[in-house]
Amino acid sequence: MARSRCGAIEWPRHGQSGDAPVWVAICRKRLGAGVSANTSRVLATAPVARSVFWLMVTMVAWELFQGLRASAPVPEGSWALTPFDLVFLVLLPALTAFAFTRLFLVITQSSRGTLNVYSVISSPLAWMFWVGLGIGMIGHGVHLAGNAAQRALPEVFEQGEFAAKIAFLDARLGYLLLGLGFFLATLAILILGQGVGQRISGAERLLFVLGSLATYGVVLIYLGVGGKQIIPAIAASVILSAVSFWTLPPSEITRDPIGALVMPGTFLAGVALIVWTLVVGGQPTWP
Repeated sequence: MARSRCGAIEWPRHGQSGDAPVWVAICRKRLGAGVSANTSRVLATAPVARSVFWLMVTMVAWELFQGLRASAPVPEGSWALTPFDLVFLVLLPALTAFAFTRLFLVITQSSRGTLNVYSVISSPLAWMFWVGLGIGMIGHGVHLAGNAAQRALPEVFEQGEFAAKIAFLDARLGYLLLGLGFFLATLAILILGQGVGQRISGAERLLFVLGSLATYGVVLIYLGVGGKQIIPAIAASVILSAVSFWTLPPSEITRDPIGALVMPGTFLAGVALIVWTLVVGGQPTWP
């Protein structure tokens, strides 16, 4: 009997009796199972780039809508926001949260090979992601309510103690919670997902890098300048950049979907805030 490469199967030698067709069938079955597992692995990593793309789309849509409607007139009557603004200021953050959730589930399956209760809701990274996502949505709600109340506040109360408390909810607490949740969810995705997706190149790579500048770059600069969270924004940029460089070499970061989403915008935003604040000096103001 001769030992083959297909597990521990022994083949009959030439001239010896044996059920060769049976052994061939078993070997083919085992090899087929290995090929099937490898194919499933490739297919599991394929949605990572798509999930990153849809996250970028929802974040850009949220940013554009919030920027375009920032100077919209306050409606008359008892409503602090128009129904149009209310729907989209709730719908777009909800779609962004859904895109974050979808990306987290996809990279969890790609990195572990399966989805189970522990990896989705009980692991330390899962706790970090879900808590961060919840804190971020609470922060957006606090900011939305505070901003609407501050815009509708009569001029006679703009310099009073009540106006100062509303401004605290709008520009301080709301942005702080939103930024903290955004940071925790991103850190969990970066640790878990960087390196598990298929490599990107060419126009797709350029699109992801530009998307990173339009999402993470704009968000960090806006939270640092518009939300007056300079030091937390710089600290978040340093931590995320360090984790990214620790996981992958610099030459491979923008070839990975998760790295291309997070790293370019985060790193350049941190550098811009450091130069703007520490080198030039003074408190930068949002245009």
